Amino acid sequence: MFKRILQEPLLHFLVVGSLLFFYLSSTDTETKSQVTISQGKIKQLTAQFTKTRQRTPSDEELDALIENQIREDLAFEHGVQMGLVENDSIIKRRVQQKIEFMLNDSIGSIEPSLEDLETYLTTHKEQYTIEPVYAFRHIYINPEQHDDVNAFILELQSNNLDKSYRNVGDSMMMQSEFVDISTAHIARLFGRKFSKNLDAISLKRWQGPVKSGYGVHLVYIDNKIPKHLATLEEVETQLRRDFRVDAQKKAVNSFYDELKVQYDVKVEEGQ
Repeated sequence: MFKRILQEPLLHFLVVGSLLFFYLSSTDTETKSQVTISQGKIKQLTAQFTKTRQRTPSDEELDALIENQIREDLAFEHGVQMGLVENDSIIKRRVQQKIEFMLNDSIGSIEPSLEDLETYLTTHKEQYTIEPVYAFRHIYINPEQHDDVNAFILELQSNNLDKSYRNVGDSMMMQSEFVDISTAHIARLFGRKFSKNLDAISLKRWQGPVKSGYGVHLVYIDNKIPKHLATLEEVETQLRRDFRVDAQKKAVNSFYDELKVQYDVKVEEGQ
């Protein structure tokens, strides 16, 4: 009979409850830790409920939400005291993420002045240097379709290409004229070699042959905007975004630098 009593779940519950009560009593101090459910937190609970249920909570439901939050906070505070959080990497990571989110959120609302952006632009010139931009026309020549490519080019150049460039040369799945196209875009379409060779071509005259991944081309450059540091007007939107991201990184790094001063941080050496 005694053995049967020992196997009763109710007895197990009472024993565990007694041990937990003893632990709570033994760890009690004169100054109690405070758990506060602020009005801001209550508004957050209400908003979360409303978003999930598509209606506001009743008084009873809100009381239940608050009670659940109290239990959650009490359990966490007590878990910290019991050392349960100390080696829990998941909880540590979540707390870290929340702290960094708060820092990033506070910095994200900063609106840099035009002077701030100008300074940031000057300090980070390499990030905002715009590659050359071209406006050009071209005539494609497929070497496999001509016994003497050079002779064919000479024949083309004897014509008035300014008027006929769209109708001469060999066909390809590419337009014959480009306006305001960057060197990076040109490289994606024709290959890097073609893009690089445009730098050596003078403006306002047909020149070639210029090699590409498809064959060769006669090229006429109508306009070229040289490589230059972007103006504030050209990259203001990107500057504002990058300024905030950079400020957030600095805020997080500064936060941890300050914390390291307040703690004795040690990294044990391997055996």
